[in-house]
Amino acid sequence: MAEHVRIRKTGTRDGRPMMLDDGHVVEGDELGPPTPGMPYLVRRTVMEEETAPEVFNTSPVRAVITDRAGLITLLTDNSRYSLEIVGR
Repeated sequence: MAEHVRIRKTGTRDGRPMMLDDGHVVEGDELGPPTPGMPYLVRRTVMEEETAPEVFNTSPVRAVITDRAGLITLLTDNSRYSLEIVGR
């Protein structure tokens, strides 16, 4: 079952390309769980801007970190994202 998620870009590595500003939020249904080596894909259910494509994707995920409080962080080559599960 797909999760309904809110993903927030929390940082960009120095010197890396920046497609979205830090703090940008995307909300939608994930197309699969975050998997190292693969892009994380979210089908938008909330269009934050008119020109946004239907599916948001990150660069390939390098690590999925869950802390003791349950906060999920995705690390990619370029960026860091905070992932919040909103529902199913």
